[in-house]
Amino acid sequence: MNIDEMFVEARKCRLCYKGAPIWVPLPDPENGKDNVKIMFINERPGRIGTGASGFVSFNNDDPSANHFKDCFLKTGLNRKEVYITNACLCHPVFENYTDLAPTIKEINNCHFWLKKQIEIMKPKLIITMGNIPLKSIKLLFLESKQLQKFKLKENIGEVITETKPWIYPLYHTSLRARLTRNAEQQQKDWLKIKDILTRL
Repeated sequence: MNIDEMFVEARKCRLCYKGAPIWVPLPDPENGKDNVKIMFINERPGRIGTGASGFVSFNNDDPSANHFKDCFLKTGLNRKEVYITNACLCHPVFENYTDLAPTIKEINNCHFWLKKQIEIMKPKLIITMGNIPLKSIKLLFLESKQLQKFKLKENIGEVITETKPWIYPLYHTSLRARLTRNAEQQQKDWLKIKDILTRL
């Protein structure tokens, strides 16, 4: 199964919302195709950006994606060596739905698809963006004491090296997360990525 086939299957998933329709945007065509260096894991697709483009991309026009792109461009990384996804691949489609953080149930149900993506893409480094993807990735590496103890507020800037691939947790790029860790501090966190890849 390749990544495109996997997303076709994911669009059929009804575990969280039973009969209700869901929106599963596709991976960005600019992503690396396989054996990427970095997999970025965000929270979940938003209604505005991915709703307009149809893709999980930092080229979407919303504040989180714009800051994501700014931070990424400052690293000088090759876009073709990067894959961007979400801890939860969908959001429900029903009247008056507003963007919400995924529930524990949604994280657990979508965990299968996250594991599949890691198996297919084989990244050397996973970068989680915010507490939701950090919680999700912890489910994959239950044996890693270093990862299980990791908390963003206490351990930001540290790299999990006892897992394969390595894991580098970052704050989410949303406006709300920037109230805790501002844009300048986040950019400094991002600038460490190249050094981490060199160590790898």
